[in-house]
Amino acid sequence: MQATSLRPGIQLFDNINAFSKAIENEGFSFDFPSITELNTNFLQSAEKYLIVNIKDYDNDDPNNLLFMNGEKAFLYSKSPPRPETFHPFENVCNKPRGRSTVLTFLILNKAAISYKKRLETLIAGIKELEQHYDATKYRELVLDFNRLYDRLEDFDDIVLRLEESPIKEVETRYLSFDYSVLIAESHGLLDRCRNRLNMLKDLSRDHEIMVTTELNRRIERLNEVVKKLTALTVVLMIPNLIASHFGMNFGFMPELGIPEAYPTVIVSQIIISLLALLMFRKIKWL
Repeated sequence: MQATSLRPGIQLFDNINAFSKAIENEGFSFDFPSITELNTNFLQSAEKYLIVNIKDYDNDDPNNLLFMNGEKAFLYSKSPPRPETFHPFENVCNKPRGRSTVLTFLILNKAAISYKKRLETLIAGIKELEQHYDATKYRELVLDFNRLYDRLEDFDDIVLRLEESPIKEVETRYLSFDYSVLIAESHGLLDRCRNRLNMLKDLSRDHEIMVTTELNRRIERLNEVVKKLTALTVVLMIPNLIASHFGMNFGFMPELGIPEAYPTVIVSQIIISLLALLMFRKIKWL
């Protein structure tokens, strides 16, 4: 596909090979297709050119790849800034390097908006997780937050480098107020992402503590049941032991001829069982 003119001096491409070919015609050769495969934002500045790769979060092909050489600017993007977004910056566009400065700012601002939308979506995911915790959903959210945080770190670094370093293709002093707002927005997004990621980790720890506490309670209840069953078994075992003794079939059992033996055994069973019961009550097994 041939290039379209976004503004005078700004050529727009939605095909990376055509973008690469146009820059080769300017005397530069780079492996731009490989650059677009990198899942990161980056800036490369040299004496004769500036390359900026800013990735959005809200479309299928998120690259916004800028190549600037003198007064010429080349943009590869599937969702470029609309022409009307340049209107508030007409005075800047008329200045030396003004068009490339405004274009870079608009690309950065567009990316910041997409990061903000993505962050809000992830925050909504945290709120859902607070209501119904799911380990799989938690792991997915952590990965998504980490990816966004890495992207925001790169983005914040680029925004600051463009503001602090003397890069002739981007004169941020032309947009001092708007660029200051962009820097504040970038810092704010990074801080919010970091805080929400920490909140997400705290949520997982709280859930683990709650699960562990509930498990410990169940174990304690089970131990109480086992204690009670053990105590009842011991209490009932004593009369069963004596009864089994009298149930043996032997020819010589002198106690069978003693009239007081049977009531004595009954009373002994009761006394011994009561003593065992009192003992277990004392140690709080019953």
